[in-house]
Amino acid sequence: MRLVQTAGAAVVMTAASLFSYAEEPFDAESLRRSQGELLLQIEQLRQETQALRGLMEELSYQLGQMSSDQKTRYLDLDQRLGELVRIQKEAISSTPRPTPATADSVTTGGVGEAGVQASVSNDISDQDAYNSAFQLIRERKFEESLIAMESFIRAYPDSELVLDARFWRGQVFDVLGRDEEAIEAFKSLTLVAPDYRRILQVKVKLGKLLIKNQDVMNGRKILQEVITQAPESVEAGLASRELEKTN
Repeated sequence: MRLVQTAGAAVVMTAASLFSYAEEPFDAESLRRSQGELLLQIEQLRQETQALRGLMEELSYQLGQMSSDQKTRYLDLDQRLGELVRIQKEAISSTPRPTPATADSVTTGGVGEAGVQASVSNDISDQDAYNSAFQLIRERKFEESLIAMESFIRAYPDSELVLDARFWRGQVFDVLGRDEEAIEAFKSLTLVAPDYRRILQVKVKLGKLLIKNQDVMNGRKILQEVITQAPESVEAGLASRELEKTN
């Protein structure tokens, strides 16, 4: 709008000058003065046009950045929600239904570490204690589930379910966005239990988290291990897609 107003003003001023000069006797000095004024107006228009162009470019860049940031946040949220849904589905399909003793321990033992300690004092099995802790994940009580799983690991260090408890702690850390703790949990599993039945899932998770947190070289190395170890697996396909994103 300002550019249009300036251009209009320039035209009006130029026309007025021409009419004025038309009424005066023609001489070379008047012509030079008219040309000089016209050149000044043209230069002013040029400068204002450049300023407007610069402003438009800046606004366009800012809009592009806002759009990119919004898309990134949306994709991150969508990925986290998808992971949460997957965890819940796996929990429902893979966890045995609580026994009556388990239900009692969940009801009377409370939430978190206190609940697990109460279960231990009642001499329940490691399976029932694990189910009690895992129930918290199914109920989306993620902070409490972290405490309960840690207490289970300490109370039943020789249980075959300890590796599962450590795996789910890593998963919950990831869902909560606590990347450093998730990385530590998954990395520990790869070191102490290389034959764990879910080790491919662990490695895919670990590779993705390392890349996300700027450790691209080690992240790519772990994902490549998954492809080499089980090239026909679903996890190998996931690893390949993650590697393609970093190229």
